[in-house]
Amino acid sequence: MSFLSKGIRWLKSQMDDPVEEESYEEPEREEGEDVPGPGAVPARTIRPLEVDIIVPGSYGDARHAVDALERGMTVMVVLNDNVDDEVASRFVDFMSGAVYMAHGDVMLLNDDVLICVPSTVDIHEDRLAFVSGIPTWKGP
Repeated sequence: MSFLSKGIRWLKSQMDDPVEEESYEEPEREEGEDVPGPGAVPARTIRPLEVDIIVPGSYGDARHAVDALERGMTVMVVLNDNVDDEVASRFVDFMSGAVYMAHGDVMLLNDDVLICVPSTVDIHEDRLAFVSGIPTWKGP
């Protein structure tokens, strides 16, 4: 038997053997439990446009804002006259630390509005030059 015929026989034997497939067992689930499909995508990437607007009455409300940020939501904090300047300053510092830990981004729009976003959301500010003669919204 020649070297070539031995090589062809070996090659055929390699291709004829069935490949053993790994078995997959479904985990046991209770009745009514949601079953994620293959390649399921987290809900935050499907609905990234949800915003939680928080108007704090005290420093303790910072926990609600951080919990929403942890769930992957964008948080808009409105610091009007409902908190004094010292509490507002502490609130901004606390939220800045929480955003830093979440690898997110924070932007102070004006003296009253703070936007905090998780790492899955980018903030882009429109840097158009002010054009005189076009009315701007002053707010309530």
